[in-house]
Amino acid sequence: SIFVTNGDADAMYEIVDEFDQASGSSVVSGAYDTQYEDFVSLYVDTAVQSDMILAMGSAAITATAILLHTRSPWITLIGLTQIILSFPLAFFVYTFIARLDFFPFLNFIGVFVVFALGADDIFVAIDKWKNARLENPSGTTEDVAATALPDAAGAMFLTTLTTAVAFFATAICPVAPLKLFAVFNGLLIVFDYFMCVVLVFPALCLYDRWRMDAICCRCCGCCRCCVSLHVCKKEEETIPEEERPSLIRRILLAFYSVLHLIRWPLLLVCIAALVISAVFAFRLELPQSSDVRLLNSRNNQYERNFEWRQNLLYDVIDKEGGSGAVVIWGVTPADTGNINNPDSFTQLVLDESFNPTSTAAQEYLVGFCDRFYANEFADYRESQLVCPINNFKNWLQIESNSTNPSTEYTNNCNGASDLPVEPSNFNKCITAWSQLVQEASVLSRDGVVKIMFIRFQSRVRFDSPYDVLDKEWTMIESFLENERNSAPAGVNNMYHSSADFWWYDTNGKMLQTALTAAAIALGAAGAVVLFSSRSFVLTFFSIFTIGYVLTSTTAMLVASGWTLGFLESVCFAILIGISCDFVIHFGHAYAALPGDTDRHVRTKSALIRMGPSILAAAFTTICSAAIMLGTTITFFQRFAVILFYTVIQATLGSFIVYLTLSDSIGPKHPTYLFDLVKGKISSGRNDGPESGDSDGYNSGTAVEKPVDEGQSQPSVVVGEKETKV
Repeated sequence: SIFVTNGDADAMYEIVDEFDQASGSSVVSGAYDTQYEDFVSLYVDTAVQSDMILAMGSAAITATAILLHTRSPWITLIGLTQIILSFPLAFFVYTFIARLDFFPFLNFIGVFVVFALGADDIFVAIDKWKNARLENPSGTTEDVAATALPDAAGAMFLTTLTTAVAFFATAICPVAPLKLFAVFNGLLIVFDYFMCVVLVFPALCLYDRWRMDAICCRCCGCCRCCVSLHVCKKEEETIPEEERPSLIRRILLAFYSVLHLIRWPLLLVCIAALVISAVFAFRLELPQSSDVRLLNSRNNQYERNFEWRQNLLYDVIDKEGGSGAVVIWGVTPADTGNINNPDSFTQLVLDESFNPTSTAAQEYLVGFCDRFYANEFADYRESQLVCPINNFKNWLQIESNSTNPSTEYTNNCNGASDLPVEPSNFNKCITAWSQLVQEASVLSRDGVVKIMFIRFQSRVRFDSPYDVLDKEWTMIESFLENERNSAPAGVNNMYHSSADFWWYDTNGKMLQTALTAAAIALGAAGAVVLFSSRSFVLTFFSIFTIGYVLTSTTAMLVASGWTLGFLESVCFAILIGISCDFVIHFGHAYAALPGDTDRHVRTKSALIRMGPSILAAAFTTICSAAIMLGTTITFFQRFAVILFYTVIQATLGSFIVYLTLSDSIGPKHPTYLFDLVKGKISSGRNDGPESGDSDGYNSGTAVEKPVDEGQSQPSVVVGEKETKV
């Protein structure tokens, strides 16, 4: 039922829940909204605020995961603090430095993203420290920090770079809400890394020193009796981690044993999985409607109202009738408003080259209408519709044959009986006619025609499928391009437009942005992997694994009945950066061992060193995605689903696909070519690094040299430089 109201939409929204929804009936039910969906808009504003409350659940999940992983309330507190502080810092740069005033609701998704990804940096920093301490149990805090913190900062920087690039690449989109969403979330990722280095690293140093002091006190019997563990007589008893590995390490060791045993059959399975996933991924189709819905009809009466209304005869006829459009002369398609704020609209920009006064221009405009309406894509909006210039022509014929012509004709047209009119009289004659008959399609200023347009009925609407809109737009544009090439000067800059094609252009730009941003993010991921691993083989492994993650995730979406709408496209571009984080960690750890080291040793070392932090990061991200599934806004829900699928597949891809590749055919000396070039550049030697250089002093990896008995301080070698610590 459609009925007229004379109440304000905001006022009706306040009492809409009191309307009869037949809640006690099993036969009928009711759902209300206005014709222009005012209730949906008002409800979405409220829903965004309620969805943000769920972000607190994401924070609680992150805090719990950090506490379980570190068993330290101190590190947990500092970790949460650095994540929270990234918000005001990002907002400060966004608002006061970048001068961005518009803050779309999409930006609030950053709450979930930064809590999930921020925990990853914390886990990496903690595990790097733990590994360094296990390798140097008697070293001072300064010794461990000199090894762990640069390594952690580098690993975190690589994953931060790929994720930030994925976000900032999406900022090329000209659609303001999407562009600003990408900018703000990219800033969040950058500042989360910065705050992790500034806060978490010092917190780890303090925590380690407190822990060492506590061990020393248990060893010596007092809290101030020793400076380091060098004087502790029971050192082996107080640092038992090497003898009794943690539960997670024992699990990972058992996992590696199985993976190593079946690595060759598993390699074939991984290749087959990539091929099968790619086949299903390419079945992803474009949506049947370009309309973007922000609510789910299962639990919202306003969305149910929209769906039910599609079956009303009024809406069916309205859709079949297409929509209104125009062909316009005299206006330049420009946007003078703030492109970063949708609330800032454009001013009219006139085309100063428009001049219809010449004889050729008048004759062209008279014949244009018949040629245009002869096409299948254009129909008259009214049965008696005649183009303005043709109406003007008819008026001249009538007035010239009239025994009592109008004053407007007598004073301005100089007795013209037909088109073309004398060029010197054209402007004042057609202006007088348009004012007499109130023709709004001919607009003049100071007696000179500045704008002229014709209306037509298009066969498509804004919510038509994108490929249908694209076909219609291309057909009209092709006709007009031919007309522009043949039209005389002064009337050859016309174009067509409508509000429905605004939607088409918006969706098209977002789809194009998604593909471009995905290519940029994937290229950046490959470059980062190559830079971090310094190995072409490991880069191939990484791209193979990332390809598996993306195709398998897409295949899962196809199985879930999804289509490639603009929301899904945007999520894909961003999640490419997220999908390669785990792979980068494993690749970095695989290449860290110096010299010629057996591939099995490298794979096992990478798994033990980075496995715990990757699993912890996957757990927090999956939990954050699960919380987002409880949100109301459809975009948040869809982002959560894609995030959930991506993290699941990224975990499987890194632990199974990547490690299977490295354990089966991984290089023994992955950085050989890079080290060879570096050696020739730095020392001019013609030979590469010797395979016997297993101490790693020339490998670019920070390692600890043996300490001579007479040496007062330990030394650390970074690259080929020895530095006293």
